[in-house]
Amino acid sequence: MLTQGFKPAALAFSYLLLLLNSGCIERHYLYKINLDGSCDFTYQARGDSADIYDPPGSYPEAPFYKIKTRDEMDTTGKTTHILEATAHYEADSLPATLGLREVPWAEILLQHPGRFSHVPFFFFTVHKFNLTFQGRDRTVIEGDRWKYIPEECRVLESGEDSLLSKSERAVLEEKYAAGMLLWNVERYKMRFREILQKARALHPEARVPQAWVDSALTEADTVLNALFSAVQLRAKSGNLDQISLEWWNGLAPQLNRIFTENLNIMGDSALAGEILRVADLLELRHQVSEDLMDESVEVRVDLPGRITRSNAQAMDKGILVWKCTGDELQEGDVLLQASSLYLFPARITTALAALAILFLIWRYRRARRKSVLSPDEPPPPPPKRN
Repeated sequence: MLTQGFKPAALAFSYLLLLLNSGCIERHYLYKINLDGSCDFTYQARGDSADIYDPPGSYPEAPFYKIKTRDEMDTTGKTTHILEATAHYEADSLPATLGLREVPWAEILLQHPGRFSHVPFFFFTVHKFNLTFQGRDRTVIEGDRWKYIPEECRVLESGEDSLLSKSERAVLEEKYAAGMLLWNVERYKMRFREILQKARALHPEARVPQAWVDSALTEADTVLNALFSAVQLRAKSGNLDQISLEWWNGLAPQLNRIFTENLNIMGDSALAGEILRVADLLELRHQVSEDLMDESVEVRVDLPGRITRSNAQAMDKGILVWKCTGDELQEGDVLLQASSLYLFPARITTALAALAILFLIWRYRRARRKSVLSPDEPPPPPPKRN
């Protein structure tokens, strides 16, 4: 079942300012399963070129994929960039991600691990297809924003906000934006802790004392609280919903200084470099999650033979079709399943003909054998004369 994600109702919110800065991308996946169990895979992305190629590493690249790009212009003069990538996969193997960038944790890029198999018999072949678009688990990764937003603000996303007066809406939007601001502070505190946790796990030989770690985190929290206070002061002269939540570029240099000084790793290039690399990867994860908000996904699967089982939403000229939005991938997984049965009519006909011939031969030989074992009966005796 497709899970529902966050669908904001008011574009004035600071959270939605992030969406206004990015264009919608349509992602199309086509899996054509062949009789031998191999797969011809075609991926197509349609949208603004800057969004398709950002973040780096999240799109297919040569030499593994054959890449074609083109631009289309509609009647209004709007240009749509199209990236098309094709690849051939042998039986039982599918790409887990489109990007060729190697990442140490599966949740960094959008994962869609899949598997297809074919079980051949003489008269038929069973084909099976399974693919999962893994949800982002944003509540786990970045915390629940509704812990910081007043409950009465939910009406703004309920579809009943049209009943609000102008003044009521303004008050709720201010509360919503203030809650989002506080949530942003807390999610970056979570990010700082995750950076340290993952970097230390990758370099256990560093043996950083826990007291040093606590000191670094305390200073990082202080920096974030100060930034939050500064934003609040600036908001007094304007609306909170006009304040961007994207602070990471400004925080990254301070993060490097805080960790380097408090962990005493100025001479430890390995751990210091690992911290920066982990920080970049977690920011990449955030960007991928944000980009999903206004994206759509369509998956088409062309299986040989007759479909025997599937959870597809539609079928187009024998091709199974699934559709979902990025919102639906924010929290839960989307599972695609299908199987088909391909019959070999020529083999079945040949086998039936062979069986019929064998049966006729058996009947003929059986009849001959009976005629040999049972000689003709003698003629009846002539009638007696009186």
